[in-house]
Amino acid sequence: MGIRLVRVDQPGAVDAKAIWEYLQACRARIEDEAAGLGPLKDCHSLDDVRRFGLSEVARQARGDDLPPGFVPALQFAALVPSGKLVGMIQLRLQLTEALLRTGGNIGYSVRPDCRGRGYAGLMLDDCLRRAAALGMSRVLITCSPSNLASRRTILSRGGQLENVLSSSSGQPVERYWVDLPTE
Repeated sequence: MGIRLVRVDQPGAVDAKAIWEYLQACRARIEDEAAGLGPLKDCHSLDDVRRFGLSEVARQARGDDLPPGFVPALQFAALVPSGKLVGMIQLRLQLTEALLRTGGNIGYSVRPDCRGRGYAGLMLDDCLRRAAALGMSRVLITCSPSNLASRRTILSRGGQLENVLSSSSGQPVERYWVDLPTE
């Protein structure tokens, strides 16, 4: 079992149709939360992905003319050898007050029919290596207390619980810091 993380803003890296199918799969179950989608979360059609989502992902990657509250961020798609998109992960290169409180540097999700196979851990491993290569010394990762799989993944990658805060919607959010290796 292996995955390959590809930057969504790179031309031809991942097909818009595959992203749209991923979004639909994640939205099929009301109880699912699909984190790590960045601007793709606002796409409600394949046309939205093509005309809005991909250009916004590229703009965030460049850090160009970002709206208030947005930070430069890299969006990755996790592909298995067959080419199926099994997960999405976003690395936010800075933290605003809101991200410091409840959003964190990294958000990720795994396609519902692909969960329980270790993909989240593989995605997080790769993203943590990339963050370290960019000179980041530590990253903040958050999750809901009810998301036991995400908590296990974060803890297994060295996450240290700092505290639990309330989100803007009043829901509790666990905040974990992961120290990155420095060279």
